[in-house]
Amino acid sequence: MKSTSKKRILRMVILDLCAFCVLSYLICAQVFRFFPWKPVEIEIPDPVPTAPVSQVPATPAPTDTPAPTNTPAPTDAPASGEPAQTGETDQPLEQTPAPTDTPEPTASPTPEPSGLLKGKFAEKFSPEGVISTETEYRSGNVAIELSRKTGYVCSKCGHTADAPGTCASCGGTIRDKKGSDGDLVTYTLADIYIQDLSSIQTAYAIKTADTKRVKAFAEPNNGILAVNTDYFINAYANGHGWFYRNGVEIRRFNKIASDLCILYADGTMETIDYKERTIDFEGIAARNPVQMWYFGPELLSNGAAKTKFNSSLGKKNPRTVLGYYEPGHYCFMVVDGRHGERGLTFAELSLLCADMGLTAAYNMDGGDSSALYFNGSTYGPDGRDTSDIVYITEPVKENN
Repeated sequence: MKSTSKKRILRMVILDLCAFCVLSYLICAQVFRFFPWKPVEIEIPDPVPTAPVSQVPATPAPTDTPAPTNTPAPTDAPASGEPAQTGETDQPLEQTPAPTDTPEPTASPTPEPSGLLKGKFAEKFSPEGVISTETEYRSGNVAIELSRKTGYVCSKCGHTADAPGTCASCGGTIRDKKGSDGDLVTYTLADIYIQDLSSIQTAYAIKTADTKRVKAFAEPNNGILAVNTDYFINAYANGHGWFYRNGVEIRRFNKIASDLCILYADGTMETIDYKERTIDFEGIAARNPVQMWYFGPELLSNGAAKTKFNSSLGKKNPRTVLGYYEPGHYCFMVVDGRHGERGLTFAELSLLCADMGLTAAYNMDGGDSSALYFNGSTYGPDGRDTSDIVYITEPVKENN
C-alpha cells in the first residue's frame, strides 16, 4: 500500500515537471515572437602599440564620380511669332560619338630634282635674274664662268703647271720663257652649266661663200658663248663623215676617216676612236644623237690621257676643245699659239684635259680657225672664217 502510493506520487511529479517544461517552452516562444532577441555588441579595445607611430590622417575613400548625362541636342530657335516649346520632346537625345584616333599624316614624296644636273651646282645659277659681266653669265638655266689662264708646259713630261720651277709630275725644270720655243702657254676656258640640253645649239653654212667668223654666227642666234667646231663642209664636199646638227641628221657617208664626237639627248657626250672601235651606226642612231662632229682627234680614253692620236697635225698649234664632265656640265677651251706664242701638241693638250678632270674631250679645227666668243668679245687667233659653231644660249623654248 505504501509502495503503491510512493510510485503514484513519483509519477505525478514527473508528469507535472513535463507539463511545466512544455508550458514554459510555449510561454517563451510567444514572448520571443513579440520581442526578438538581438545580439549585444561588445567593444574590444585596440591593442596598445609597443612603439609610438606617427599619426597620419586617414584618407577618405574616393566616391564614385557620377556618370555624365547626355546633353540634349539644341533645338531650332522658334520662328518669329511662334511660342518656344518647353519640356520633354519625343526626339531621342543625340549621342556624342566616341573620339577616334587621328590618322598619322602621310609624308609627301620628295620631288625629283629636274634638269640635266639633277639639283647639283644650284649655287652656280641665278633664278632671281640674269647676271652678265665680262667673265660670267648666270640665269636660272645657264651658268658660264670665263677665265683667261696662264700655264707653263714641262718640256720633259708635257704636263702644264700653274707656275715655273720644279715639275710636280716628273721633277723636271719648267722655264719661265715666252715665245714659240718657250714653256709659257695662254688659253681661255669657259666652264659651262646648263639645265636644258636645248641650250646647246649649232649654227652652220653649207656653202663656202656663206662661211663667217664665230661672232658673226653667234650674235644673230642669241649666242652667249660660242666656239668654232669641225669645218664640216670640207669633209662633206669630199664625201666622208657623219653629221648631226640640232637633232637632225644632215648626212651619213659610208666612209669614216676621223674620230667622232656625239652629244646625245640625255646630255651625255661620247667620243669614238674610229680605228679602235667599229662604228655601230644603228646603235648610235637609236640613242638619239642631237649633235655629231667629225674632226678630232679624241683626246681622252675613259678620262685618261692618250699618247697616240688619229691626226697628222700633232705639233704645237692653237687648239679648240669641247670638254665634258657629266650631263649638264661642259667646257669650251681655246689655246693661243700665234704671234710668237706657244701652242700645244696633242699629247700636251691631252694631259691638260686629263688634269682638268674631264671625262671626255674632243679636238676641233685649230690653227687660225680657233676662236671663242663670249658676251661680245672674241678670244684666240680668230684668223679666218669658219663654216660652223657650237654655242650656248637660253633654252630654245624660252626664246620662241
